[in-house]
Amino acid sequence: MNILLFTTGGTIGSAFDGNSINVSHKGCSVVEKYLSENTHACVQFDIKSPLNILSESITADDFNTLAKALFEADLSDYDGVILTVGSDNLAYLGTFVGLLFGGCGVPICLVASDKVLSDPGANGTVNFACAVELIRQKKSGVYVPYRNSDGVMYVHSATDIRQADLSDDFVSFHGAYAVFENGTLREKRPYIAQHIPPVFDRDMPPQIDDIVLLIHPYPLQDYSGIQPVITRAALHTLYHSATLDSERFIPWMKAHPDFPVFLASFRSGRKLYRTAIDAIEAGAIPLYDIAPECAYVKLLLACAQGVMSIKEFMKKW
Repeated sequence: MNILLFTTGGTIGSAFDGNSINVSHKGCSVVEKYLSENTHACVQFDIKSPLNILSESITADDFNTLAKALFEADLSDYDGVILTVGSDNLAYLGTFVGLLFGGCGVPICLVASDKVLSDPGANGTVNFACAVELIRQKKSGVYVPYRNSDGVMYVHSATDIRQADLSDDFVSFHGAYAVFENGTLREKRPYIAQHIPPVFDRDMPPQIDDIVLLIHPYPLQDYSGIQPVITRAALHTLYHSATLDSERFIPWMKAHPDFPVFLASFRSGRKLYRTAIDAIEAGAIPLYDIAPECAYVKLLLACAQGVMSIKEFMKKW
């Protein structure tokens, strides 16, 4: 089995130097640990390192560099692809790869670790081993295998995963796609195959930029401090009941009519609160059944393409 491995840094590619955790420059320890623990594994890794960063510091250029590396790779030469990434931006990077490459026809897995691999309690190596097994089982799609603190190995659809909570656990917007137990993948719900058809030139990866404003709700929210400078679109996330303070939000939105404002996320079939209806009637655009992280990355891509309007792009897939 031949696997293309992209390393990008993150905790899984970092080490503790006695004072702090930082990215390592000493090879790919996750492969070394995997092969030492799976001595009979018949697998070859073709390792490339387009990035070596702590994921909290990722830039638009870093997203573009990774997209370029994936676009230029001949994926037909491999049984699958693994990307080792940081956990802080796992949901965003997973969505980015899932939206662009979900239809490529080979399994792609993003693998992170909750601790540096030298820590005996780290889950990075078992997450990596699960990714190898998903590729061995030829599960086409883009996945995030991750063992939570409950000891269960969950497999998430990459475009559905949410950011981790303070326990370092990950969940998905619609629930995990599957769990992996004793070498067997047990599906819990349909795979969320949300990928974008090739509206981008295959030889020209999209060049995203930091021109999307992301706003989260909180009590006593002061919108007067939000003064966009270069913004093509905004995404306003919502409370769990799909609400926001519309009395404070609507005047701010009307004061900035030059870009569309999207709301995420609503769930189909649920009744809406008056505050949400007021915001929509005032011109905000509702997004349904999509993880907020996915909505944000999709909006970045919507602004990067020139085939259709941003609103049409966001509503189309």
